[in-house]
Amino acid sequence: MYEILKEMEKALIDLESINLKDLKEENTAIIVVDMVRGFYDVGPLASSRVKNIISPLVKLNDKTTGYKKIFFIDCHEEDSSEFNAYPPHCIANTVESELIEELKVYTKNNKIIKKNSTNGFHTKEFQQWLKENSSINNFIVTGVCTDICVETLAISLITYFNEINEEKNIIVPMNLVETYDLGIHNGDLMNLISLYKMKINGINIVKYIE
Repeated sequence: MYEILKEMEKALIDLESINLKDLKEENTAIIVVDMVRGFYDVGPLASSRVKNIISPLVKLNDKTTGYKKIFFIDCHEEDSSEFNAYPPHCIANTVESELIEELKVYTKNNKIIKKNSTNGFHTKEFQQWLKENSSINNFIVTGVCTDICVETLAISLITYFNEINEEKNIIVPMNLVETYDLGIHNGDLMNLISLYKMKINGINIVKYIE
């Protein structure tokens, strides 16, 4: 098992970065997943690891003024069926479901989508946005958690476009996603496995965006 994990790690270490200039602004969307306080500094699923990606996300948003952006917000009612799998978190109208302060400025004139599951792809708002933005060829997926909400969205995007036989570039920068440590859920291990799994499914995993 150790050797397998080392091979996965090697496959990711050898990856390159990409330059934002190589992606046309009019064909590129930035997706920020669940950068809310409930996964950062308040509540049962908060993780200090999220701090690792805040500064890089701020820099990316600064460089992409004018790009189309979506901010997914985890937001549940108290009787959410998702709480059968996870402890109650990010309840509507609580601080847990608020976007972190550092990113609020970037939501102006951009789309905020509240979601009630780990997969924002299934929201009606995102489905409508996809229909209205068929010219988007590059989807830069960022945020948390790598192995849950980021992965489900990225996999759904690539499989959706494969199903309708459209070539799209689903990009996940390694320095712009993060997950948590909790019990046997080791953040480093889950990041490794999730990023590798996305890579072998055709998602463009890159070290970072220049």
